[in-house]
Formats: sequence, structure tokens, C-alpha cells
Amino acid sequence: MSDMPELRTGPPWAMEEMIYAEPGLVEPILTSSAALEAAESIREGGPVVIVGCGTSEHAAMAGAALIEGATARDAFEASLDPQAGGVCIAISHEAGTAATLAAMHAAAANGARTILITAKPDEIVPSSAATATTGGDTVTAPDIVFATPLVDTSWCHTVGYVSPLLALTAIAGAADAATCARVLTDTLEHRARFTDAAKQLASAERLVITGSGVDEITARELALKIEEGLHVPCTPLGVEKVLHGHLPAADATTGIIVIRVDPSAAAKRDARADDVRRAVAELGMPTVTVDALPEGHPLLAGAIALQLLTLELVHQAGTNPDLIRREQPTYKAAADAAST
Repeated sequence: MSDMPELRTGPPWAMEEMIYAEPGLVEPILTSSAALEAAESIREGGPVVIVGCGTSEHAAMAGAALIEGATARDAFEASLDPQAGGVCIAISHEAGTAATLAAMHAAAANGARTILITAKPDEIVPSSAATATTGGDTVTAPDIVFATPLVDTSWCHTVGYVSPLLALTAIAGAADAATCARVLTDTLEHRARFTDAAKQLASAERLVITGSGVDEITARELALKIEEGLHVPCTPLGVEKVLHGHLPAADATTGIIVIRVDPSAAAKRDARADDVRRAVAELGMPTVTVDALPEGHPLLAGAIALQLLTLELVHQAGTNPDLIRREQPTYKAAADAAST
């Protein structure tokens, strides 16, 4: 984690400022020379594995959906069983996530070329030829550093998700800067919809977040944001999974958010999402659907939508999202106990 964010007494939260700073990320990230270097490294062959923790792991999942043949892995698991050769793309917004760095170094030791996506390039060793010794371990610097231009000032990371998402988009060549800028700014214009959605969910004591295709990645990140910012327990599930054993734990106090943005196999995804809505209606569950977003990059549209919805839920509840409760001694102690 970075230095503790500013403890504010009320909105506007740093999280909101970060969301509205995101349009400024597009041009520097999409035109970065690091994207071309990373793409060339991938073309050299071998497995492409993308690793991260928390929000960064969700960005890794998005990257695996964008880069053909790539795989996303939990950083801790990847550090225990590193890939052989190929490319390891590590995502650590502040260049200090221990499990992610361990996965990157383990991959390097096993013959992989390494790329680190981070907003704090000065926190790492600057050259692949250099090493640093930390705690008795020799640490090799990444071969390529993809520096993103803005450090998140809220621990309910938003820039920390969109920055690597844009970086991976650039590496994959999945969308150009104009498309990304349009999707991002146009989705921000939908904020009033999410204000209304937050009101519909205000009474929920627990939330299920569901989506299919790439929307399941968005669902995972939304569940994390809500738990960090709103402190309400969430269960992220694929659309089909909702219907196979999870509903007995739900009732009218359980809200559900159905994400329907992925344009692939749209008719079938729409039909199954309808099945979910019909089922939860029988239980009286408050239901919100996130759909009809700007087209061209469903993961980016979903990212902005989930952030706006979280922000509006925070406003409804009156919670402070920025410190993810670490201004409270018990939660600070929990984080310290696990060295997170």
C-alpha cells in the first residue's frame, strides 16, 4: 500500500476525483513506447502469464481476455509454480505488492521475460541487467517497465484498475486511443443511472454480482469495490452459477446486480440473464441491471460503470471509501497482521 490517503470528513472522496481523472490516462498509456516493446516481447513466443493481487488480479483477467493465448494467475500461486519461459506480465500499481513481485522474480528465474505495469517506476530497479538484494534474495529487475502516469490517491482503487486495463489494451492492440477515450467519457455521462440504481439497492444487506463472458471479470471487480468502499458483503458469480445452488442463501434482503455488457453471443447471454432476473424476482430480491453502455470496449465501459455505481452506493450509505476502513484500529491491525 501507498502512504495512507487523506482522511476526509465527507465527500467529495478521493475515489471520485480519481474516477474523473481517468480520461487523462488514455493518451499517455495508449501511445506509450512500452506497449510496443511488450508486444514485441510477446511475439518472441512462449506462454504469456499475467499476474496480480486484488484489483490488479482482475486487471490481469481482463488482460487475458484481451491478449490472445494469455493466462491470468493469482500472483501467490504463480510464485509457487512459475511458468517456464515466455513472458510474465506483473501488475502492481505501487510496485510493492510482495506476492506479485515474487511471482515476477520466480518467472524470471525460470527463464521468462518480465514486464511490470506500475504507476511507481521509481520504486523498482531500473535496468534488467541490475539486481538488488532484499532480505537475502537476489531480485532481478523487470525487462520492461510499463509506467502509467497517475498514482491512485484512494485505496478503493479505480485508477489502479483502469491504468493496467488501458496498458493491456495497448499491448494487445485491442482498441485505439480514440475508442478508449470515447467509451470512457461517454460512460461517465451515465452517472445519473447509477444514482438511481444505488437507491434501488440501498436496503440490501448482501449483494450478489453476476455477469457472463468478460462481464464476469467486471463483476469480480465490482464486488471488491463494494466491499472496500461500502463494507457490504458481496458474492461475485457467473450468470449460470447463480442458478446452481446459490439462491437458497438469498432472500429479499439480498440484492443482485446483473452486468450485461459483453456483446459476444448477445442473444444467448441476454436470455440467460433474463432467467436469472425471473428467478430472483420470485424471492423479492432488489435487482439492478448494468447494460446499454457505450460500445467498443466492454471491459473499459464496465470498469467505469462499476466505479460509478460503487461511488453512488457509498454516497447512499455515507461511508468513506478511501481508506478501506484502515483508519479504524481493528481493520488496521488486521491489515498489519497479514502484511497487506
